[in-house]
Amino acid sequence: MAFMILLLFIAAPIIELSLLIDVGGEIGAVPTVLLCLLTAGIGMSLVRLQGMAVLKNMQTASQSGRPVGESLIHGFFLLIAGICLFIPGFITDSLGALLLIPFIRLFLGKAGLAQMVVRMRTTGHSNPTEGPSNFQDAQQTETPSNPHVKDSGGLIIDGEFQDAGNSREHPSNSETGSKTDQPDERNKKI
Repeated sequence: MAFMILLLFIAAPIIELSLLIDVGGEIGAVPTVLLCLLTAGIGMSLVRLQGMAVLKNMQTASQSGRPVGESLIHGFFLLIAGICLFIPGFITDSLGALLLIPFIRLFLGKAGLAQMVVRMRTTGHSNPTEGPSNFQDAQQTETPSNPHVKDSGGLIIDGEFQDAGNSREHPSNSETGSKTDQPDERNKKI
């Protein structure tokens, strides 16, 4: 993987430069530079407009309780598109322009998520902690004492809670005299 990234960082600039030199030889150096600046400017303004729309959709989805997964996918690929459009060159500009198309962003996002799910299932775990590898494994693991309770194999913390709406103070405050003398209606015995 590291070799592929190194190769990408070496090969991409060489290909970009050779294409810029070829285009510059055909139309001239100044028009080539102006064309690069024009594509970067138009692309960045489109990224900004689409990014604001994605942010607005994300806010309305979160306020109405709907999932924001698609908006996150669009936002991630718009960030990548902005980086590609900012880098001078025709290949990166073409890649950034492709990422401005919502259908392509969604397709790439779903394909990437599907690849992650496949990778997690083939490796046998979703995180480095012990326990079941995914939600289905956690559902299938039952405790011997109670077959209806599912145990994920993780740390179980047993404790008590106090209703925050209760007007009574915590019993440990009884030494200070701050406990109310009124009996709680829920705890009365009949």
